[in-house]
Amino acid sequence: MPRIIIVFCFFCLIQHCVAAQERSFGTLPLINKPGIVLASSGSKKIDSVQYRRVLNIYNRLVQARGDFRFPVPSFNLVAEERRVAGIDYDQLNIVLEEKALGVCNSFGADADAAIAFLLAHELTHYYEKHAWRSGFADENKDLKISVEMNKLADDAANETEADYLGGFLAYSAGYGLFQRGAEIIQGLYKAYGLKNEIAGYPSLSDRQALSRRTAERLANLVDLFEMANLLSATGKHNLAYEYYRYLLLEYQSREIYNNLGVTVTLSTMEEIGTQKYRYPLEMDLESSAQKAAMLSPGDPRVQEKFRQAILHFDAAISMDPNYAPAYLNKATVYALMGDLVRARFYANVEARQASKTGNYPKVAQDIDVLMGIIEARSNNVKGAQALFTKADKAGSALAKINLRVLLKQPPLKEIPAGGLWLDAEKIENFSLDEVARDLRVDPKKTIMVKSRMEFLQTPPIGTASTVFVNLVNNDQKTIFHLTEPGYTGKTARKIGLGDPRANVVKVYGEPARSLETPRGQIMVYQNILFIIGKDGKLERWANYQ
Repeated sequence: MPRIIIVFCFFCLIQHCVAAQERSFGTLPLINKPGIVLASSGSKKIDSVQYRRVLNIYNRLVQARGDFRFPVPSFNLVAEERRVAGIDYDQLNIVLEEKALGVCNSFGADADAAIAFLLAHELTHYYEKHAWRSGFADENKDLKISVEMNKLADDAANETEADYLGGFLAYSAGYGLFQRGAEIIQGLYKAYGLKNEIAGYPSLSDRQALSRRTAERLANLVDLFEMANLLSATGKHNLAYEYYRYLLLEYQSREIYNNLGVTVTLSTMEEIGTQKYRYPLEMDLESSAQKAAMLSPGDPRVQEKFRQAILHFDAAISMDPNYAPAYLNKATVYALMGDLVRARFYANVEARQASKTGNYPKVAQDIDVLMGIIEARSNNVKGAQALFTKADKAGSALAKINLRVLLKQPPLKEIPAGGLWLDAEKIENFSLDEVARDLRVDPKKTIMVKSRMEFLQTPPIGTASTVFVNLVNNDQKTIFHLTEPGYTGKTARKIGLGDPRANVVKVYGEPARSLETPRGQIMVYQNILFIIGKDGKLERWANYQ
């Protein structure tokens, strides 16, 4: 049965940079220096190379948050010594003081991450509406409820949440897991000559302790996000769906809504039996001829699940109208539903415009692939061939595969183990069987995703890899052993980080399934997967079972 491969854009924690909107909102300063008035009007604003550098970091954070339902605060670097960083809600303006920038710059290679830590903290106050309760109380002092609400205000809880969710925001923007928050706080107190105790704030020692604990919790949240992506890539869609739902209770972002929609779609595609076209995002290891048809694409139950996926993509779009991956995925679902009119519109109009506005070049390639599929399904073979050829020349691996399908050429296949490739796949000298036999659990990193479903991690078994485990009903395990960036080892077939996709295909063959991302692709083989990045080069890989 011929198959044509359709495209989903799946987010893997990599963002694009656009300028924040110049708009502005009450002040929740990071630190309130005693005896200083906090109004920022008239502050001396700095326009320099340093300002533009910090503004770029700020813009990356705004774009990573991807929530444009509210006006975006403007940003200023100011020459004053009042509050380190804070928000002026009257002017809708976030400020960072020059002295605080100096403290961040003292962190050397981690300076940009330190700046992102402070700015993401303030942005989180804004997006989580931490000023609303105290603002309501101040404006309605004559009402009993306002007095009660003011008593309930918990500045320490807000500060902790701003560190936690702000840290995830900084990670999403590409600044990594910054775990030196306690050091920054100490450096700021020293630079500003502050005492350990400040009225209205936790003590310095408490803030440092909270920062360290928050960093640990943040690391678990990031790992859970990565596990959700890995589960979806390897076809464990129902498990991945529960992970994304858990994440949404902690943090709402366009990427999580988008990935939730992708997971619903992939899960629904598994319920569709033999059809004219095959879609690799089914994560199906069997051909259609080997599986009995379960439901048709037109079945009301299938259509309802596809509509649910569209609602998730719409939620992502509502947060960021220029988030091109969600438009592309929405178009893909309409194509699967058989509504090619809407599929054309969302792919060729909405997604294409958003890919230009939001600077998503990889999505632009994938739009051509999807449009090629739509033309093929409309019996326009020449049009489909032209679109696939265009995307192929631009470097799209999916276009090359689909072109072979369209021209009725035999598909490229995986190269199985055996012959020259007899060695077991290992990471840091451990095969997955060895990891599974001695599976220890770090109780501090265990997360109960839902009843009878746990996300587990093992203590480190090396210096540059991580082991993730999903446990269901105390006995059903899904295990991933994932390399970290910078890992210097090789796979059993001598593939290492930085190798181009073509090298992977040369020794492993073309994968039976894959999942697109806004930057590249996840190539899924039998018990090993490769994460390809922006330049078509290998960024990480994982052994799994």
